[in-house]
Amino acid sequence: MKRFTYSPIALSLALIPKLCLAAAEETVTVIGSELASPEVSNTTGLALTPEETPQSMTVLDAHYIEQRNLSSVDDVLQRVIGITSLNTDDVRNQFQARGFVINSYQVDGMPYSWGDTAGFSGQTQIDTSIYERLEVVRGSTGLSTGVGEPSASINLVRKHADSVDLIGNVHASIGSWNQQRVVADMSHGLNAEGTLRGRIVTKYEQGDSFVDLYESNRKVLYAVIEQDLTNTSLLRLGASYQADDRDGASWGGLPGVYSDDTPTHFSRSKTAATDWNYWNTEHVSVYANYEHQFSNGWQLQSNYSHTKYSQRAKLTNINVGALEKEGSGLFAWSYNNEGKSSQDSINLKLNGTYPAAGQQHEFILGLSYNHLEDFNQYYAMDPAAFAPIDNYLTWKGNLTEPSWAQNTTTEYDFSTTQLAFYTATRVHLSPKTKAILGARIANWQRKGENYGDVTYGDDGIVTPYAGLLYDLTDQTRLYASYATIYEPQNAQDRDGEYLDPIEGKTYEVGFKSNLNEDIRLSAGLFRIEQDNLAQDDVGYTVPNTLETAQKAVQGTVSQGLELQVFARPIEGLDFNLGYSRFRAEDKDGHQVNTEFAREQIMFSSQYQLIDWLPALTVGADVRWQSEIHASDDIRQPAYSLVDLIASYQLNKDITMRLNIENVLDKKYYSYLNSANTVRYGEPMSAQLTINYSF
Repeated sequence: MKRFTYSPIALSLALIPKLCLAAAEETVTVIGSELASPEVSNTTGLALTPEETPQSMTVLDAHYIEQRNLSSVDDVLQRVIGITSLNTDDVRNQFQARGFVINSYQVDGMPYSWGDTAGFSGQTQIDTSIYERLEVVRGSTGLSTGVGEPSASINLVRKHADSVDLIGNVHASIGSWNQQRVVADMSHGLNAEGTLRGRIVTKYEQGDSFVDLYESNRKVLYAVIEQDLTNTSLLRLGASYQADDRDGASWGGLPGVYSDDTPTHFSRSKTAATDWNYWNTEHVSVYANYEHQFSNGWQLQSNYSHTKYSQRAKLTNINVGALEKEGSGLFAWSYNNEGKSSQDSINLKLNGTYPAAGQQHEFILGLSYNHLEDFNQYYAMDPAAFAPIDNYLTWKGNLTEPSWAQNTTTEYDFSTTQLAFYTATRVHLSPKTKAILGARIANWQRKGENYGDVTYGDDGIVTPYAGLLYDLTDQTRLYASYATIYEPQNAQDRDGEYLDPIEGKTYEVGFKSNLNEDIRLSAGLFRIEQDNLAQDDVGYTVPNTLETAQKAVQGTVSQGLELQVFARPIEGLDFNLGYSRFRAEDKDGHQVNTEFAREQIMFSSQYQLIDWLPALTVGADVRWQSEIHASDDIRQPAYSLVDLIASYQLNKDITMRLNIENVLDKKYYSYLNSANTVRYGEPMSAQLTINYSF
């Protein structure tokens, strides 16, 4: 790892305390966090509050994300109850809910295919600095996202330019492994009338890692302007850019066992990369939103987004062969690769109310179009194919870079198009009872190649949705929901054939209760029935690749429960507690997707010392999960991670914060698979931040 070097970021950190001293005599104002969400629409398309949504959901706002030092989407999802993650390598991540992989997400309510962009382009590491909040709805959300697994949907809500006055904040931080970061977020009116407003967010981050050789830097730029065209119409234009450069990046993980199946137990600093490996990704996005309010109260919303993803990498996989106790037996498979893709998304939505039977009911009609094109990846291999590693026990990444083949091979090159119409209504059956009914009809097609032809898809895919809500009391609401599952999949079997689409049904019942402003409760029971679920066909690979072949499992059932509690037992003390548990088995009673934890507890707390030192807020978070395994040889026992936070407000504008993660320095696997490849989670780390708001 590099030695610490003086940088502009370190200089900015040195200057900020002078600002603190200059303003130290001003009155201290303590600002709290409100985690209650405004209306969200990523379940049914209807604008519903979390309490009105007949599914389990979690919303984390920008304040919480900043306070917990959560830099990327993958960091945030690790704090959401019911979501478990696996860090495949330094760029790719997998997420799961209720026993199934999450492969869809939304930005401002527009669906994207997570699986098509989350791989080598680093989509799961989208930076959080440009988003106002992250919404997670667990269960089937096909009405708004289209085809997909019955796991969860993630909606990222961009920051808006909604301030006429000059407001913003700048924060800088330093942390373990030379981590340094500066973020600026500013909004201001751009004309005297306040009808034109702008906002800009910039970020620069750099640092090393607890893993040898790895170092990275990130650059983020986001700008948005809003124009009130009339009193009833708004136009919003925005663009974002993110670039991540990673040197010493690994492709996959470490050997988890020796040839005799005993665990390796390597140091967490052990690398699976070479000293010439790198993995650079870039995202560019432009978007436009138009909103119009008609005189009768109906609203038209139209959204367009164009996003480009690209990546360039030279990587080495060292998990070819079987590691002997003396360090021999492994071979390096090197890979010189580049790829790109672009997506165009359009969403039109008309919503309003209509009278019937003496009641006003809500209605929505929408069109959604998403086209992923030029999704391609090309690579050149080492002509020597597999280079032997003499002794991995002493490996420091010192493999000679190969003379790459002159001709490139097309790994994949295809396009995916989804066109859908959807509608939903919320009917007020009585003052206490409401029903939500909706349906989506979609055409989904993929054309191109991926080690062979991948032209497949379906037209006329119907996804119905039904929900029922009943107000048991003024504070407590019961709910039930039903939806179907349909997803074409690109999993291949041992013969190279693609598996049939996933099909099934989902059910959920539960309650949501606001006992008072200090206590909020929610609980849900769910059941998912699914056919054609892809599972590892251990011992077989897809022809002409090193990828583990898949087999279709029938009659898979996942069922379980989720609980969430928010409470403020005394003034100044807030805590959130979440618990989830599920069981996922095929028709023969065999567990599926065992690499994801069956049970989880999330606890998050903060306490402002109002009576003693009101400028000081302290907090503790605990994340616990049950055992996971992907083979008989590698298991990760149940474990807990404990994080601490302390924040001190020097004055009404300036705050200092210390975050310590994994304070007990727990050693655990953050990834494992059926090929006995593993990665270790991050050791104890600390970060000190100074924030200036204006």
